[in-house]
Amino acid sequence: MALKKKLTVRKVITFVMLSVLLVSLVTWYFTRETLPGRVRIATGPTGGLYHDFTLRIKKLLEDRFSLEVELVSTSGSNSNRQRLLGEAGAELVDLAVVQDGAVSMKDLFVVAPIYKELVHVIVRKGRGMDSIPDIDGKRVAVGLEGSGMQVSADNILNHYQLEVERRSVSFRDLLTDETLDAAIVTSGVFSADLREVLIDERFVLLPVEDAVAFEVKHFFFKSATIPVGLYSEKPYSTPSEELKTISTTASVVVGQDANEQLIEAVLGTIYESELRQEFPLLMDRDEAAELSTLRLHPVSRKYFFPQDDIGEIATLLESISAAKELLLAFAAGLYLIWDRLKRRKEKEDELRYIEQRENLDQFLDRTLKIEKQQMELTDVASLESCLDRVTLIKLEALGELTHQDLRSNQAFTIFLMQCANLISKIQRRIDQAYRMESRGGKDA
Repeated sequence: MALKKKLTVRKVITFVMLSVLLVSLVTWYFTRETLPGRVRIATGPTGGLYHDFTLRIKKLLEDRFSLEVELVSTSGSNSNRQRLLGEAGAELVDLAVVQDGAVSMKDLFVVAPIYKELVHVIVRKGRGMDSIPDIDGKRVAVGLEGSGMQVSADNILNHYQLEVERRSVSFRDLLTDETLDAAIVTSGVFSADLREVLIDERFVLLPVEDAVAFEVKHFFFKSATIPVGLYSEKPYSTPSEELKTISTTASVVVGQDANEQLIEAVLGTIYESELRQEFPLLMDRDEAAELSTLRLHPVSRKYFFPQDDIGEIATLLESISAAKELLLAFAAGLYLIWDRLKRRKEKEDELRYIEQRENLDQFLDRTLKIEKQQMELTDVASLESCLDRVTLIKLEALGELTHQDLRSNQAFTIFLMQCANLISKIQRRIDQAYRMESRGGKDA
């Protein structure tokens, strides 16, 4: 019956363990993160570099993975941020391109810096604008509402403390709107729209002479230069001389709940495909890692800085090594406490043994006294009283003398044998006394 019950318990435990394993595997399978079937990317105005870049990413992602990519044209960085976070009723997207420093990065993470954007101060010739301060009081195109370009333009105007008529329009409007005097454009150098404006002989680029000072005041901007002839060599060089300016970075960003598998797919597509051949502005992996901000997504941080994981392990090992003396001292202290407790227990055990050994001697003395007494007794009642006393002494000794070493001691064995012999001896005398009383009754 007991064996059957034991087997039943084992079967139940096995079933429970298998069930736990199965449930864990099923839970892992259905809760693991996988690539979404459809991805939406917020870009910028159609025809701009943001749109051009994401168009290439769309093609590569769809070629490499089983997913559908939808591009969402927007006015720029601020609009893209709203779509990532679902603000102001905007339809959610999974990825977006923004200009660093143009929007708040609260609740956003950088997946990858992708290319540098230069600030171009474009002015119409013949209107007395030879340096940026001359723009004061003019009509300036600062970019579409919600664009990072507009934020950069505002930073430039505020830095030089200029009061201008700000027009929230595209810089391309310079080509058709003669009322526009200037435009402040933040863009990658391969922008077709930017080149179209700059090769027009009606316009000229101005240098940002205070580029270094601007860099000091603005975290996301760095001093840079526009090389001679970057946009055109014929019929004349544009620009005609190297110009100081400032630059920022365009980055792919995500929200807090971004799909990590998607981020890994995007990083692999950007840095491990032929994208850089098609999009020469793209930074390489090392350059992107150097420009990475504090808001880098954890998946991207592992991608750009795989050595950090090794560093964490090394730091842990160094901490253990640095604390080895403390650990040894702690171990030694534990040993001393254990040894102290052990010695105390051994001492208490020894005292208990000595005490019980003395009690054994007393029990032996009491049995010896009874043995002497019973030799002089002949009546049944007295002998039975001796028998009871010996039995009680034996029971009392067995109850008190519990020390293991004492129980295995020869003196304890002798005591038990003495009690047994004495009990047998008294019982024989009692039997003899009964026979004598019976014989005496018959003679009477």
